[in-house]
Amino acid sequence: MSGTFRDKYTNLQKLIEPLEAIGLIDTSGVRSSHVGSSNYSKHVIQPWSIWMDYKLNPWDADIVKRTLRTKTLANTSPTQARIEDYKKIKHVCDERIRQLEIENDLEIKTDEQDTAIKSAIWNKFE
Repeated sequence: MSGTFRDKYTNLQKLIEPLEAIGLIDTSGVRSSHVGSSNYSKHVIQPWSIWMDYKLNPWDADIVKRTLRTKTLANTSPTQARIEDYKKIKHVCDERIRQLEIENDLEIKTDEQDTAIKSAIWNKFE
């Protein structure tokens, strides 16, 4: 390998900085513990890192979080807790689909209005 120590150090820093930014390398210790009944801190890659790296919206982030977690609930078996998580994921998906369908309808209406306005303006000049 060629290059000075400084070059190698600079290249290493270029690799480390983005990993620190999304929390894959955590020098603060924040990600080494958790609050609540989930077990995210046992894993190298936590939901936060995925959210940040993919720049997820809150709906997609919630789905990732619920997919990755393993939690225990009082008087609930692990299977029952997992079923509850999947039901919550479905509920979040249904709400997000509802929102996207409304956005899509508004885009179509806006496109139709724009076309109508452009046609009206164009017709005035014909």
